[in-house]
Amino acid sequence: MAASMKGQKPELKHYLRSNKLPDIYEALLTGLAVMCPDDPLQFILDKLRNLKENGIDELNWDMFVEEYMKPPNKVITESNLDFIFNLDDESMIDFIDIPVNIQRGQGYFGGRFEGITKSRKIWPTPEMYATAYGHYNMSLKNMCFSAWMQYYLHKKKKKLAMEKKMNRAALHHAHRILRVHLNVWRDWLRYRKGCQAMAYHKLKRIYFVSVGIVLFREWRAVAKRNKDQREYFEISLRRLERGENVDDEETFGQGDGDAQDKLSGQLGIELAVKVFSFLDIADLARCACVCRSWKVIAYHSSLWNRLDFSKVRNRVTDLVTTKLLSKCRPYLIHLSMRGCSQLHSATFTALSECRNLQDLNLSECKGLDDESLKLVVKGCKIILYLNLSHTHITDASLRTISKYCHNVQFLSLAYCKKFSDRGLQYLSAGKCSKKLEYLDLSGCLQITPDGFKSLSAGCTMLQILVLNEFPTLNDDCMIAIAAKCTKIHTLSILGSPLLTDETFKRLANNRHLRKLRIEGNQRISDLSLKAIGKNCTELEHLYLADCQRLTDASLKAIANCSKLVVCNMADVVQITNTGVQSLAEGSCAASLRELNLTNCIRVGDMAMFNIRKFKNLVYLSVCFCEHISEKSGIELLGQLHALVSLDISGCNCSDEGLSSLGKYNNHLRDVTLSECADITDLGLQKFTQQCKDIERLDLSHCKLLTDGAIKNLAFCCRYLTSLNLAGCKLITNLSIQYLSGVCHHLHTLDISGCIIITDKALKYLRKGCKKLKYLTMLYCKGVTKHAAMKMMRHVPALKYSDDEIPIYYGYK
Repeated sequence: MAASMKGQKPELKHYLRSNKLPDIYEALLTGLAVMCPDDPLQFILDKLRNLKENGIDELNWDMFVEEYMKPPNKVITESNLDFIFNLDDESMIDFIDIPVNIQRGQGYFGGRFEGITKSRKIWPTPEMYATAYGHYNMSLKNMCFSAWMQYYLHKKKKKLAMEKKMNRAALHHAHRILRVHLNVWRDWLRYRKGCQAMAYHKLKRIYFVSVGIVLFREWRAVAKRNKDQREYFEISLRRLERGENVDDEETFGQGDGDAQDKLSGQLGIELAVKVFSFLDIADLARCACVCRSWKVIAYHSSLWNRLDFSKVRNRVTDLVTTKLLSKCRPYLIHLSMRGCSQLHSATFTALSECRNLQDLNLSECKGLDDESLKLVVKGCKIILYLNLSHTHITDASLRTISKYCHNVQFLSLAYCKKFSDRGLQYLSAGKCSKKLEYLDLSGCLQITPDGFKSLSAGCTMLQILVLNEFPTLNDDCMIAIAAKCTKIHTLSILGSPLLTDETFKRLANNRHLRKLRIEGNQRISDLSLKAIGKNCTELEHLYLADCQRLTDASLKAIANCSKLVVCNMADVVQITNTGVQSLAEGSCAASLRELNLTNCIRVGDMAMFNIRKFKNLVYLSVCFCEHISEKSGIELLGQLHALVSLDISGCNCSDEGLSSLGKYNNHLRDVTLSECADITDLGLQKFTQQCKDIERLDLSHCKLLTDGAIKNLAFCCRYLTSLNLAGCKLITNLSIQYLSGVCHHLHTLDISGCIIITDKALKYLRKGCKKLKYLTMLYCKGVTKHAAMKMMRHVPALKYSDDEIPIYYGYK
């Protein structure tokens, strides 16, 4: 084609160019090269037919290639096309065709063409060549001159910029040198001024100390003279009253010390304040009336940063509280008004002035309402601990708390019956919701699953949640909590029988769980404990009392909780020796300190053998485990040398077992032997002689004990603080006399059912047991009502009745 196009007329070449025949050729070759059709001829005919129908206006080099196969670059270059069509032939530029007669028509592909019938050639002359050459030279000169001028201007601009930079650098260097010298001079000046100020303060201090020494010496001399004169006249007055001579024997100024305050004078103010810190509000008020020095001590600020009105709840009134709060409001931090039912708006108004209050307990305050609480929280905005349990607050109070208490971390709403789900919605929407860590909603049965959803959506930082005595609590409520409150580490849901395994499986996904308390749930099974034991590796405290469906598999599941400290399986009757063995062989054996197997009736001697592996066990309860024998079971418990507290109530324990228990473990402090009917005076005597550090002892319903046993107990265990002798019908006044004569630390005593004891025993208690705070005397017919009423003046908590002995006491 190139050979045939070389000699052709320029008109034809113009025709080819104007109708885009090279572009069509390029598009067809590209399509054939890329698509590689099976029938190339048919491919070309199809594409030409398509081109004829659509025209050549949107012609492109890759239009005949499918979209997914289009190459990024051209397959055929333009130089090849020009060579093929020979469009760069010199004939295109040597002459110009001038059309004379034109015939218009339409090409095959739809393009327009003009037929040429005649043309004329124009050849360049020498003058035209000279002119073109001159023009070309002038263009070159202009281009070179422009390039040179641009280079020169660039160099000049660069030189000027460099000069500016050098000037700025020189100026910056000069300023920097000045700044360095200025800083050195400033440091020197500061040092000199510091030295001058130090010298001035030293001279000023020396001056004031010198003046103070002079003044103190003069004051001391005057005070000494006044004291000597006062002592002299006091001694003289005493001697005159006794009829003695004033000038005989005694030296001037030496008194007998009758007027000296030993508490504030010898102990000092700090120790005296420490002594006064053990007194309650009423005792502090009495001490303030003794003398001026005691009044100063009684009103020390450290004694009034914590007030507890609950100890005098029946006597405290608005008048008393307003006076005390007005005096100690600047430094009051902790305040408890629990059970103060006689307080009203005057007290809460005074309470709102305590701006530094952080701990406030208003539980069981009948005078508290929404308006009073609003007044308090608007004034005390930094409260961290707020207890409103057993009050009549409504949703308005929760809205007030969410609005003003931005820092509250502890909130107790237990047994508050008048707020609803909307109140929890207010609480979760407030600023305090992100800081709330402890929440107690025990007994709030009016809350529905919607309320728990609102709570979980806002209070996502909850760590401790208490939902005790909540019989309407169901899975929907707890699933909402478990889904969003993922930081909970302590959960107490005692008395919630409707919860199933689904709830506890969701809770088991919380790996932060450390303490779980469940009671009275008959739907929870071993599946829940398996999930908890698998996921909650940080578990420390587990309380599962009265969950009847749990078996040994549950103990096996939690045996791998290496941080488990407390395990309470009381009243889980399906627990056997196998479960205790699994627990003892698990990784929790090294950390377990408390184990409660009360009323696990299938636990026997083999379990006691495995319990010996708990080397750090401090507390153990095996109450009413009837299959534990005396020789093979009770004696093995004596080998737990870390054991401090033991409860074997209702077990088969007699004198021999009790003696062996004290023989191998003399570190016991708290022992419960209730309803061990075979224990006699001899067994208790041997036990108390071996365990002399006993502090709490329960001997209730040990009917064979007499005064001889109590005598040995009193003289051997002098640090006894709590003693239960209920149902010991052979105990007489002599036992009480022994206890009151030796056990001066006794603060709790129960002598219910001791029918031989009379009013004389109460006289012994008043005389010897000065620290007695709790005294129970039910069914004591020998004690008169008058004597019991008289005893109430000395014992804060006393229970008395002279009713008939109940049948379950077993008296004949």
